Amino acid sequence: MIKLLIADDHQLFIDGLTMLLKSETGLEVAGQALNGNEVLQVLAQKSIDIVLLDINMPNTDIVGLVKTIRAKYPHTKIIILTMYHGTRFYAKLIKHGINGYLYKSEGKAIFLEAIEKAANGEIYISKELFTDINNPVQAASPAFDLNLASPESVLTKREIEILKLVAQEHSNQEIADKLFISINTVDTHRKHILLKLGVKNTVGLVKYCMQYNLLGNF
Repeated sequence: MIKLLIADDHQLFIDGLTMLLKSETGLEVAGQALNGNEVLQVLAQKSIDIVLLDINMPNTDIVGLVKTIRAKYPHTKIIILTMYHGTRFYAKLIKHGINGYLYKSEGKAIFLEAIEKAANGEIYISKELFTDINNPVQAASPAFDLNLASPESVLTKREIEILKLVAQEHSNQEIADKLFISINTVDTHRKHILLKLGVKNTVGLVKYCMQYNLLGNF
């Protein structure tokens, strides 16, 4: 049984999402919270597998809250819920280990998929976020400072591997063949890398590689 905590400052949203999920086999909404303090209170009292966490609650520093949950409850997964488009908040949160980033406009099937992936230790990102990064208006929001984010603190080992190959001008097909993975998997990794680093294209990836000397003598 996957135990969920729904945190949002709108009780109506909590009630609606609870109704949506309660009929699903293997899921239990074990707690709810209206702000960050209540989130920590519930986590201290109950064993929660996944927190569905609204990005904008009153008197709540969302980045600080995520860091606290990660430190005190490392096995608890975190899925961020937001109605705000753009990559700024995602970029700040992903390096602190969130397991999902969903727009509240998503349907039930997407919520269930995100919960399943988080429970399995994977990351689910709303596909709309991939669109936002190519939108000049949405992408204008500044991402986190890359000078403060080393590759190892932001990217997985596989993502660093793919980043190097992209910067060396390998095509998606060439990367797929080299790493024995599908071209769709490569494409997904590339999108995640762009979002995590807050850059828009391959030029930005190359600059990042040069900044951290990831290309060696290439």
